[in-house]
Amino acid sequence: MDKSTPVSGSLAQYLAEEMNNQGRSILVINISTAGDTLRRITDVMQGEFAWWLRQFHYDGILFSAGGNDFIDAARDPDPGQGILRNMAGQPLPADGYDCVNQLAMTTLLNRYLNPNFNTIYQAVRNTTLNASTPIFLNCYDTPVARNAPALRGVGPWLYTAYRKNHIAPTLWPSLTAGLFRVIQETISNWCNGRTGLFAVPTTGILTPANPESKGSSGDWANEIHPNRSGWRKQSRVWSKELPFRLA
Repeated sequence: MDKSTPVSGSLAQYLAEEMNNQGRSILVINISTAGDTLRRITDVMQGEFAWWLRQFHYDGILFSAGGNDFIDAARDPDPGQGILRNMAGQPLPADGYDCVNQLAMTTLLNRYLNPNFNTIYQAVRNTTLNASTPIFLNCYDTPVARNAPALRGVGPWLYTAYRKNHIAPTLWPSLTAGLFRVIQETISNWCNGRTGLFAVPTTGILTPANPESKGSSGDWANEIHPNRSGWRKQSRVWSKELPFRLA
């Protein structure tokens, strides 16, 4: 959520503004990197993230991860080799989510996302200064699959994955809804049995984009990133959640 440009801004920017408007002065230290997957984040746990955890006690840690892993697992592999089935020559299913390879999805969740998040969680809890610091998890909102890249050669993501796997456009809305429902359920489930974890209810906040638009539309700057109005809406949700949980 660090996509910060003069045009679209970022969640961190608008969250700080929103909290300041409420009379709460805050400092957000942003060490995120655009496009990072949860698997890559765990690879650098001994680097910058771990260093910052040792420097200060924080009021809260804001964490957004998992979405890029799902998208990469749909887009990057050859047709039928990721979490999407190759639907070329296959009968049209009743629901887009039937295009998901459930075995690959289970592998993604159980072998990668869940254990890697546990690595993140334990890294925080094993520090002296932040052993009990609340962690706030981004639950994403559901985008619209469309040919709207962020920059030349950067995206689109879902659009590319669906076309590669020969999925009919009529199935895209229900497929995207199903995928992001699993993402949101996965992140919410990370809170079960762990202390100090809170899933921020960001689902259903943003105005959907026009599927035919190739640029900023609704509350979306491109296919998967919010625009200025989208970040502002997200920041209001976070700004209400943080004081409540930190009180």
